[in-house]
Amino acid sequence: MGQESVEVKSKGQVLGTLDYEFPDTLEDALEVDGEDKVYKLYTMQRKIRAIDAKRRELTGGGLPRALVKALKSADPDVIRRIAEEMGLDIE
Repeated sequence: MGQESVEVKSKGQVLGTLDYEFPDTLEDALEVDGEDKVYKLYTMQRKIRAIDAKRRELTGGGLPRALVKALKSADPDVIRRIAEEMGLDIE
């Protein structure tokens, strides 16, 4: 079994840590969780990825995470000025 320490967060605040154990291989996962559960998790994740891919196709790909992070931390006045120069209504 693999193990890693993960942060437990709520609303951006770290509340604690969890020593999380997980199966190292598919065979281990089948033994620990059982075939039905592993298959259900696989099909759920597969569906999520298909929906995400279709969303990116329909929306033109969205914005890279780094750009979104930079926009969230940017000065609102600067963002408004840039939007005005581009002819965008962000209000």
